[in-house]
Amino acid sequence: MTCGVALAAMALAGTACEPVAEGEVRVTVSGGDGTQRGYPSHLFQDGWSVQFTKYLVSLGDFTLTSASGETRTAPGHLLVDVQKGDVPFTGLKGLPAGRWSVGFRVGPPREDTKLPDGNVSAEDAALMREHGYSYWVEGVAVKAGVGVYTFRMGFPVHARMVDCVNGVDGTLGIVVPENSVAEAEVTIHAEHMFYDRLGTHRGVQLRFDAFAATADGNKVITPEGLAAQKLLDLQGLGGGELKDGEGRPVIYEPGAYPVRTLQEFITQSIVDQAHLNGGGVCTVAH
Repeated sequence: MTCGVALAAMALAGTACEPVAEGEVRVTVSGGDGTQRGYPSHLFQDGWSVQFTKYLVSLGDFTLTSASGETRTAPGHLLVDVQKGDVPFTGLKGLPAGRWSVGFRVGPPREDTKLPDGNVSAEDAALMREHGYSYWVEGVAVKAGVGVYTFRMGFPVHARMVDCVNGVDGTLGIVVPENSVAEAEVTIHAEHMFYDRLGTHRGVQLRFDAFAATADGNKVITPEGLAAQKLLDLQGLGGGELKDGEGRPVIYEPGAYPVRTLQEFITQSIVDQAHLNGGGVCTVAH
């Protein structure tokens, strides 16, 4: 029953519909210190340091769902560079105050994808669209006694993130305040691409030796090189079996995922790296 009908029906009783308190949500995208400042060597088991010069993320369809099942979606799709800093994502106004669950989509750029931050070239957008990449990253990796390597890597993630936990307080979604604004952030955890295990965040090590071993003669790491690195026959920088500093074979643990190459492993590892408000993990719904 609409409010107008309800008013007519209850006029004799002298009652009226109470106005619903409303608020709004504003959302940014951030890669935090990881994409902006990089990762120092003490974080890597094999002693590399990594600095990004580009970290492009393609995402959109930010959706809120209320406890009653009402949905509000901010249409549109963006391609942004979170290496350059935090970027405004989207916003929704006129929302009934209360708790809403959060969802959004990570997927390759579309024909209508916008480049709002001015830091993404049309050429990079076209490259990502052609290859189906949702993430495109460039940068430099350095290891003492080994040298300086550059990387240009893309990953074809297609994922709908739903039921996101709020990283601030561990609750589900966000609360829209009455007559005010809820600030939310999609946080990209770039360290996921260097994990050596899938299916868990516990006990993982950050590694880069396997990446470096795929570089071409100019010490450039590409998706094609990563695709040639077989998980069951990992090669080291000098050829032969990839081993750690103590001479033990390096093992990447795929868990239940049917991945065969380092490119496939990394793509799966970063599927869930987009969180809510810092460390709030989202459920992946393809």
